[in-house]
Amino acid sequence: MKTPKEIIHTLLVQAFEFKNREENQTWRPENMNIKIMPTDRRFGDYSASFLKGIAHGTETEEEIFRGFIEDGWNKMDSDEKKYVEPLSAESFKSGFINFRMSDRFYEDAFKESDTWSKGNEGAGKTVILDYFQLNIAKEPHVGHLRSAVIGDALKRVLLARGYRTIADTHVGDWGTQFGILLYAYKKAIAGKSKKIDEIKDNPFVALQELYVLANEEEDVHEKGKAEFAKLEQGDSENRAIWEWMVDISMKKLGDNAARLDLLPFEEHRGESVYESAMPPIVEEALRTGIAKKTDDGAVVVDLSEEGLDEAVLVKSDGATTYLLRDLATIKYRVSAYHFWKNLYVVDNRQSHHFRQVFRVAELLGFEGVGASEHIEFGFMKLPEGAMSTRKGTVVLLEAVLDEAERRARAVIQEKNPGLHNKEAVARSVGLGAIKFFDLSHNRKSDIVFRFEDALSFEGRTGPYIQYTHARLKSILRKSTDEILDHFSVHAALDTKERELLLHSVQLAEVLQRVIEGWFPHLLADYLFELAQAANEFYHSHPILTEKDTEKRTTLLMIVRVVAKTLATGLDLLGIEAPDEM
Repeated sequence: MKTPKEIIHTLLVQAFEFKNREENQTWRPENMNIKIMPTDRRFGDYSASFLKGIAHGTETEEEIFRGFIEDGWNKMDSDEKKYVEPLSAESFKSGFINFRMSDRFYEDAFKESDTWSKGNEGAGKTVILDYFQLNIAKEPHVGHLRSAVIGDALKRVLLARGYRTIADTHVGDWGTQFGILLYAYKKAIAGKSKKIDEIKDNPFVALQELYVLANEEEDVHEKGKAEFAKLEQGDSENRAIWEWMVDISMKKLGDNAARLDLLPFEEHRGESVYESAMPPIVEEALRTGIAKKTDDGAVVVDLSEEGLDEAVLVKSDGATTYLLRDLATIKYRVSAYHFWKNLYVVDNRQSHHFRQVFRVAELLGFEGVGASEHIEFGFMKLPEGAMSTRKGTVVLLEAVLDEAERRARAVIQEKNPGLHNKEAVARSVGLGAIKFFDLSHNRKSDIVFRFEDALSFEGRTGPYIQYTHARLKSILRKSTDEILDHFSVHAALDTKERELLLHSVQLAEVLQRVIEGWFPHLLADYLFELAQAANEFYHSHPILTEKDTEKRTTLLMIVRVVAKTLATGLDLLGIEAPDEM
């Protein structure tokens, strides 16, 4: 079923076309400049503004608008008019009118409540989502959470709206930092400060320690560049060590993705996959004069006049760069998927990098450049400052998830010790708290990570919404009434009932807005507001003690549809909705 905004838009266009036919006019519907938005509930459900700036001949805008209503809307015949009740125009001169959705709309919408989140605007469109880009040989920390949950939420919303999605972790397995790891590993083994078995028994801890120690050396970057250059040139020792690091890291990535309840990834194409695709790009850039070779042998594209500095494709030691690998990635994705959008969910510290990538790709005439976007997000910090793998100032992701579960388990033990399946609920609530903490922020905002904020079970949090859902499910379990599959309004809906139903049915509109700007926090905001409205409804309506059978059935139907909407919305954020808490 169409959303309220879509129904109102359709009716306005139909009324406009009807009036044109009646008066033999030639105006086009696109001239209406239709804008539909929710309005102050005192005046209606939606406000539509249109027909501004199209005064025709001797008619004023006010006269055109009045004629549209009286001769178009009121006289046209449309089956969807039963869903909308036009209210008195605030002012013909201002060119807008308020609308309220009818009880009949809610009756028919209820029949399709299980599909309110679904849409087909994405049919035939492929979206590439590049997120959770872990680096090999490093355990994910809480800073990796943002890319993972934002990317996963966008994927879920896109799938719900009919898009084909291809998720790629684009694993970081190539570059100078891995040369530093190779240097640190080989130095530890040669100096016998670490044994091979010791490293392999607990590889991520050992490699992290070696990486931090190596970065204390002043010339470590040059040493890392040298080791990475050897890796690129096929050195057998470096290749064997690197392959072992990749193997253990991919298993760890899978474990962490499962722990976060991320949807499956379609691809795990590490940067190294593009090794053979890079030389032709460099050759093309040099041949066309887009790039030049510097005196020290580096290959660069000079973007300084555009404020983007020099974009380095190949370093002076012959090592390739992130930028070159990202260019190869775009070429591959265009060829493999002919995407509608190619989205990089990466923090805002990489904004300059992606501006360089997209500009160089444009100069090279690559397809898909205009459809590629950097979905930037703010940096996650600790209260004492930014996290750094080099300095060892990170909070590991597993530690955060373990602590979330522990705290959730403690709350459950205190409030509902007899709860069935406590461990599973603690996991759902703990993970939900962490995810909602992240997703409730505008992705462009920086976040200071504090356990007490992320794991709070009060206020604007995931557990609050989960508990609201569980409370509604409890009402349904306690009811002895049989709830029919069709919604029927036996008495006029009161204000809170109408507002709660309208809020629920607006889920699809919210999902469309999420996709428009790639902002999942809009869905988080919507769910919090819906949960608030549901709790107000719960306290103001004696649902189970309502004596009028038909009215009680109507109230229970409202409870059911709101619970379903909350569960669906949470699922689109990658959060489970337990039936009991």
